[in-house]
Amino acid sequence: MKQIQTLLALAVLLLAGLNCGTENPVEETVELPATETLTGTLRGEIQSVEGALIQVRLLKDGQLLAQIETEATYELEALEAGNYTLQISAKGHQETEVSATVIAGQVVTLDKVTLAVLDTPVSHLQGILTDVATGAPISHVHLQLTDKTDKVYEALTTEAGIFTFENLPVAQAFTLKIEHADYENTEVAVQPIPASETFELNLKLIPLPEIDALDPGKGLSVGSRAPDFELADGNGKPHKLADYIGNKKVVLVFFRGVW
Repeated sequence: MKQIQTLLALAVLLLAGLNCGTENPVEETVELPATETLTGTLRGEIQSVEGALIQVRLLKDGQLLAQIETEATYELEALEAGNYTLQISAKGHQETEVSATVIAGQVVTLDKVTLAVLDTPVSHLQGILTDVATGAPISHVHLQLTDKTDKVYEALTTEAGIFTFENLPVAQAFTLKIEHADYENTEVAVQPIPASETFELNLKLIPLPEIDALDPGKGLSVGSRAPDFELADGNGKPHKLADYIGNKKVVLVFFRGVW
């Protein structure tokens, strides 16, 4: 009897060993950490300029991302890791460009910058953007100033809605273009500014009317922004809507073909 019990026990152990890892395996669940954007900080110092604030503009891939004013030091935080360009200038002084690399989790301190005095006469433009309805300043608006040679100068408004263009050529007119998703596009003609003078502009933007949404299935409201898309024309050539926005009017026609 003891021999039979021993054989049964061995049989149970053998079956358990054969099933282990082959049927209904236990899967271990591994929780992946949430993906976070890795950021760093740029810090630097500039030789102070008597009687003038210093402009520090931050660009990435040629796009203006931020603009601050300072007397001597600056610090740009929460920047995505990568390569940037700093444009540093002050009234009557030569602009200096500095290349910088942001390293995630680190504060990168850049070399001290000294701005050289310009030996040619220049002018300046400064202004403020406000909402015509509320009078509130409009921040982080991108502005473009174009001279008669089609050279483009860029600026961003500060939290107080202030924008600044420094060291502009004298004796020539400009065109100031302002575009904002929530306001009507504005274009202003700027007359030639005398040397060493600062011309001031107070501009009030007109807010766009709110768009009344239609019920589902009834199409888009008038004034709705069309989604970007790509379609082929009758010759099979592809066209993107984004290639036409801002410089051409677009009419979309669906041709049923010949039946």
